Amino acid sequence: MRGPMAASGSRGLFRVVGGVAVYAVGVGVSYELFLPKPPLPTADARCCCFSSLAPAYDAEVDADEKRSGIVGMRRELVQRAEGRVLEVAAGTGRNLPFYSGSRVKELLIGDFCEGMLQVTARKLAELRASEAAAATPSSVTLAVLDAAALPLPDDSFDTVVDSFGLCSFEDPDEALREMARCCRPGGQVLLLEHGASWLPPLRWWQRHRLNRHVLRYGCYWDRDILAMVESSGLEVVEAKQYHLGTTHVIRTRAPART
Repeated sequence: MRGPMAASGSRGLFRVVGGVAVYAVGVGVSYELFLPKPPLPTADARCCCFSSLAPAYDAEVDADEKRSGIVGMRRELVQRAEGRVLEVAAGTGRNLPFYSGSRVKELLIGDFCEGMLQVTARKLAELRASEAAAATPSSVTLAVLDAAALPLPDDSFDTVVDSFGLCSFEDPDEALREMARCCRPGGQVLLLEHGASWLPPLRWWQRHRLNRHVLRYGCYWDRDILAMVESSGLEVVEAKQYHLGTTHVIRTRAPART
């Protein structure tokens, strides 16, 4: 049985440890608050960022996407694609395994980073050589494309897909207009996106850390995604939010031409 002196010593040790912990947190928060923010990168610098991320990108995000449910969101969204399909900002082709060969007649996969598309090309070759080949769309084309200036005719696709592109485009509003333009009236534009949280402390943190996050990942994670989509002219059919509002799954319909 511990005596009074032992109990008093334990309480004293607890106060010391607690005081050190509070001090350390205070120093860390102060350092973070007053650390100078780096300047936002140029478009060319962000392209270099994506190129450098490409070789190890899948290994870096795979476990996190599985734990957070994003892999399931990709599958559920992309399996809705049908007809002639355009995917913009396709990155390393993380949606590629989920396209249905029976529903998708043609698939054009685009990204403005050639390094990312090289990874996608390897995945496509592996899929075609595997047992999943029969379930993969038979007509798949890869192309370097700028989502804000698509060299494609009006009304030329039944479905347009974009996952985590609106957070990475230099001009997301123009990219949305281009997606709507290339999609036939009544066709679907399917979006899986990062955006600002509805929780004020987290939204503040996203804005505070924005410059460093953009430098590291090329991602503007504090954008108001739903407002952006609603102002684009696309008709929102369904919108869901996850992860305190930082992940959006949005199904839209392209409007009739006027």
